[in-house]
Amino acid sequence: PSFKKLIKDIENNKVNMVITKDLSRLGRDYILTGYYIEKYFPEKRVRYIALLDGIDTESKNLENDITPFKSVFNDMYAKDISNKIKSVKHNKQNLGLFIGGKAPFGYKLDKNYPNKLFIDENVKHIIKRIFNEACLGNSCRNIANNLNLDNIPTPSQYAASQCLKTSKISNLWSDSRTREILLNEVYIGNMVQGRVRKLSYKSKKNIRLPKKEWKIIKNTHKPIIDLKTFLKAQEMIN
Repeated sequence: PSFKKLIKDIENNKVNMVITKDLSRLGRDYILTGYYIEKYFPEKRVRYIALLDGIDTESKNLENDITPFKSVFNDMYAKDISNKIKSVKHNKQNLGLFIGGKAPFGYKLDKNYPNKLFIDENVKHIIKRIFNEACLGNSCRNIANNLNLDNIPTPSQYAASQCLKTSKISNLWSDSRTREILLNEVYIGNMVQGRVRKLSYKSKKNIRLPKKEWKIIKNTHKPIIDLKTFLKAQEMIN
């Protein structure tokens, strides 16, 4: 946000010099960093200085000539950190440790055991009801309608009531939400993770992975649903 404000001020001719501690504080993406230093700042008549790197766009010195290489090294550093974090997460997933920020609906996290799932007694009856209705032959849409008629709180509503982070609050159950629960092996005690992957360390966009690439570790926590009921629900969905 502050960088966007800086660019807006440059566009409004309020800024004619940008100073950072070093080049990496301007950015670690060498393509974008190069764009601002080589094209954007000069076109806007903005002088750029990186103090510790000795870079000054109004000075003809050697440091300015090797700036593109420093940008590449900064980018490589960001990529290396990303790979290390990814490696740690994958190792935890392989051990059956939970690495998400919010537990699946029906479970909760304990601050003393942040990588383990515990049954949430307040809502486990909702999970059981969804599976029982599926086993009786109700469609996902009918199950969602029944939950709405009985004013059963949605997962996002419940998360908000518990002061947990949620992207947006949905006031109604949907067939896709009930289907997602019915297909999730987490309710029979299996840890299911790695269903999405970031496109790259430079992008926040996630892509969905096929089930064969998911990380599924069996018997990592207490189940809410027994295996027989789970398989029966899958049969009815199919």
